[in-house]
Amino acid sequence: RAGKGFSEDEIVKALGDTSLEAKLRANNARYLAFLRLTKAGRKIDLTALRMGPVTLLHMPGELFVEYQLAAAKERKGELVATAAYGDYGPMYIGTSRAYDEGGYETSAVSRVSPAVEDVLLGAVRKLLG
Repeated sequence: RAGKGFSEDEIVKALGDTSLEAKLRANNARYLAFLRLTKAGRKIDLTALRMGPVTLLHMPGELFVEYQLAAAKERKGELVATAAYGDYGPMYIGTSRAYDEGGYETSAVSRVSPAVEDVLLGAVRKLLG
């Protein structure tokens, strides 16, 4: 994600700011780790486990419910469930529309851009296809 507060320099500066409360500094440590991993080319795995009539998708971050609903539409008449928090580096993952609307979950606590929706839904279609 780009913009104010998302560059490595800004995160490192905030991490070193001893006037920030410990929780905020810990968040910046997590942000820095995720940024450096993604810069190094690390990808996040998405997996699907199928057991009879049930498919369980293992997803990253704290997903908006729209991702569960979209996954269910891919397999009408079957039970498709999503389990998020597989990798919490991205933190909140909103829909592209939600980033335009604003709010806490799509503020700086979300470490991914609105383009994440197309990426995740493409991966879901591939897993369920």
